[in-house]
Amino acid sequence: MEIPHWFEEEWIDTDAKALGLYIALLYSRFKSVPWNWAKDNAMENVRGEIGKILMGEEGYKAWKSAGAFLENLYTHEYSEEDRRFKNTETIITQLDNIEGSYYGRFRKACYKYLKKRYIGSLRDEDKKDLTKILEGVKIRHSEITVSGSIRGNLSISGAYELITGKSLYNLNENERKEQESRMSNVINALIYSRILWFEEIIPAPFLEDEFVEKLAPPEEETEVEIPIRVGRKYEGKTPAKEILESIVADVLKDLGLRVKTNEMLKTREGIIKADVWGTKLVGNTRFYVYASCKNWNREVDRNVIFSEVGRISNLIQSPHLKIFIAKKLTESARETALIDGFTVIELGEKAETNNAEEIYNIVYKHLRGLFIEIAPPELQKFAKEAREISERLRTLAEEIERIR
Repeated sequence: MEIPHWFEEEWIDTDAKALGLYIALLYSRFKSVPWNWAKDNAMENVRGEIGKILMGEEGYKAWKSAGAFLENLYTHEYSEEDRRFKNTETIITQLDNIEGSYYGRFRKACYKYLKKRYIGSLRDEDKKDLTKILEGVKIRHSEITVSGSIRGNLSISGAYELITGKSLYNLNENERKEQESRMSNVINALIYSRILWFEEIIPAPFLEDEFVEKLAPPEEETEVEIPIRVGRKYEGKTPAKEILESIVADVLKDLGLRVKTNEMLKTREGIIKADVWGTKLVGNTRFYVYASCKNWNREVDRNVIFSEVGRISNLIQSPHLKIFIAKKLTESARETALIDGFTVIELGEKAETNNAEEIYNIVYKHLRGLFIEIAPPELQKFAKEAREISERLRTLAEEIERIR
């Protein structure tokens, strides 16, 4: 990754300095550079945002680091004569490269200064809505960096639409006021917890799946009914790669998709072979799923992920869901895959005929849960109501048995 020659690592050698620079970096990436804002404007806004998060000596060090970064950015990349940045596209790429190269440091700083108590004070219902907002902006955003930081519409009406898929202004006056109050509480929690910067920017560490999952209140566990599969179905599959492909294909079929293995797909540079390719018509839209299956004894390293990213980025038909399945990934490979938008499933063991049923269950539970999460809110509501009715019927049956 090409890093600007003027960038200094000493600007991020403490958590406070790293956070200050990250704030300046994302502000520059999403606001100053695309819109050719003057240096004084950028300095003032970044300084104000840092002051909301850090105070005292840490605040001073954070601002000093951010100020040095902005000073160099404008000195080397901004034309005072033209009052604009010299090459916007190149600068944005370099800013993305800084974020990607030092993502671990920025991530550590974000988590250190997170004020989680503001989220903890929300009602469970509002916590769930907060996580839906974070999940929603991953898909519906104005801009996104290579690492996954976003700029999005986090207004009250925008937040409501992210959660429900509906317009706030279609509600009657009383309902609208109630929802406006709720959305305001959730957005304030995002701001005060330091997840939302400049009221429209969310750094990538706060959008990682593991982080978002921990914010939601625990759900009641329900037993998942899994279609019966027996190992004999996969006997004779060779090489071993085909066993895992067949299992993944069966899972997607049982989830309602049309599936092909070893499907030849067109790219801008020719043809590639997809291990598993699934499609499903949802309303008027065709939903595409790409699955890469690595049934290896060894860990998958980051170079394999880079290769997959390159293959998929050139596809004529981009998949809506990208899945990477393997026994185990290295830490760097896992992080790279998640940053690049893959759903990662680690099996813990290589798929064989004698453990095929167990592997099927692992993949099925993971993908079934994912498909439920991305289902429309109305469908999720019906599913919840169905579970509640089923539980009431079971309780009623037990009561009748006792009366007998």
